[in-house]
Amino acid sequence: MSPRGGATLLALGLLAVLMLAGCGGDDGGRASGDRDPFTEVSNEPSLTRTARRAAPRWERVARLRGTAPAQESVSIAGGAIQWRARWRCASGRLALGVDPKPRTAAERSGGRCPGSGTATWVQTGEQRLSVTASGRWSVVVEQQIDTPIDEPPLAAMQSRGARVLAAGSFYDVERTGSGRVELYRLRGGRAALRLDPFKTSTNTDLFVWLSTARRPRTTRAGVSARRLGDLIALKSTIGPQNYVLPRGVDPRRIRSILIWCEPIRIVYTAASLTRKVPD
Repeated sequence: MSPRGGATLLALGLLAVLMLAGCGGDDGGRASGDRDPFTEVSNEPSLTRTARRAAPRWERVARLRGTAPAQESVSIAGGAIQWRARWRCASGRLALGVDPKPRTAAERSGGRCPGSGTATWVQTGEQRLSVTASGRWSVVVEQQIDTPIDEPPLAAMQSRGARVLAAGSFYDVERTGSGRVELYRLRGGRAALRLDPFKTSTNTDLFVWLSTARRPRTTRAGVSARRLGDLIALKSTIGPQNYVLPRGVDPRRIRSILIWCEPIRIVYTAASLTRKVPD
């Protein structure tokens, strides 16, 4: 093979890797003509084709603090993909140990202080985490799961003075989406969203976009309208979930809710809002 031919193959290989990155794959979503090259990807991870699993997400298990060595028990869900301990310390050195002995990672981890770091393990169930340090330290334990989220409504949504300003149903744009969204004004004036039920194509790097578009059917229509506030990280691709909106966002200006993939900049699904009360 000539050097030029080898370089061409290498470039094509790198292009394929880039196409698999981010949130371009899906579990049976819709194509968007020539603008969407991801519909041709056939060897995407099986997780993105599994409709019953949500996109992997990290959730907190415990937060530990101290100024002396300690041992703490933490319980990792049986279905967790992996778990991690993110540590920070003020002086000396810090060492983390875990019992039972890990199968696929070092038994102990740590580093110099002041500093921070992360130790990752895969075993589940009851774990004994030991922290050895000579100064102030903190450890946040998190587990990665891909089960649907199941958040109850916020108490503020059910309190006196709260009301539903608008509601709508999700529909397919570039990917599949279904469920309902309600836009609340809470007592005191803060706005919030409730997605229940909710489901969209399983992938990571998705965000909630508050839009002035009335009923966007394409990515172009979605991005041509004004976005209100910053993007909000989507908590899960499946299941009921709540979002308290930033104080600077005027809920009367929100006309639709978009689920947005930032890395490749497409709208997965959208919901057009119908007003329940006058603006």
